[in-house]
Amino acid sequence: MTIYNPYQPDNIPLFEAMYGDGLISLGGLVAIDNMFSDLRIDELKALDLGFGLGGTAYYLAEKYKMKISGVEVHPWMVQYADDKKPLALTNQLEFTTYDKTGKLPYPSATFDLVYSKGVLNHVADKLSLFKQVNYVLKSDGLFVIADWIFPKASTENTAPLVCETKASYEQVLIDAGFTEISFRDDSEAFLIYVEALLNNLAHHHDFIKLNYGEKLFLAIKKQHEELREKLKGHQKIAVRIVAKKIS
Repeated sequence: MTIYNPYQPDNIPLFEAMYGDGLISLGGLVAIDNMFSDLRIDELKALDLGFGLGGTAYYLAEKYKMKISGVEVHPWMVQYADDKKPLALTNQLEFTTYDKTGKLPYPSATFDLVYSKGVLNHVADKLSLFKQVNYVLKSDGLFVIADWIFPKASTENTAPLVCETKASYEQVLIDAGFTEISFRDDSEAFLIYVEALLNNLAHHHDFIKLNYGEKLFLAIKKQHEELREKLKGHQKIAVRIVAKKIS
């Protein structure tokens, strides 16, 4: 069965109506601030794993004077993020795809920080990727993740989503060489983000209906209403994970 891939250039206006300019995941700039709320990240050299439209990297580079590389599976996202990046940040940002073997195209001990927001639930083979993340991190470097965990581990048959438990996520990080692993439950914050997204949908109803159709509008609305209920029922838990590379 062919699964629809929503990550296409034609959908950029839809993403930005839902999430905000240059963004492609829940919570906007507030969620980015929350992700790093208790961490010192000023002037670090960082890797954005799955940068999307580039908005998170732009924001962090400007606010924290960071140098950020971004890696994506979609070549069009590299072009888009390069084209849209602010001139003042040109020397702080670079975007690329994985190399021809599907690996991170960076040498050992390149980054102080690797982060990923709302991406890794699409990755089934986390161990292979996390070993690469460990390789490109400097000693004592941090891996910061915003993702979902679930009461039971599974892989959904109808969509490429991987449902990890806290235990399974923690174990794959340990196996990849990380230590000092912490999980913070951000579900209450994500309930607020979901409500904001539903309000954005309502505000942009006419635009979405005209350009993408009422059926898609209703599907997105239903999906996020169901997400709200799963968060309330603890069937899906939003977490911020921090792990450190072993020295």
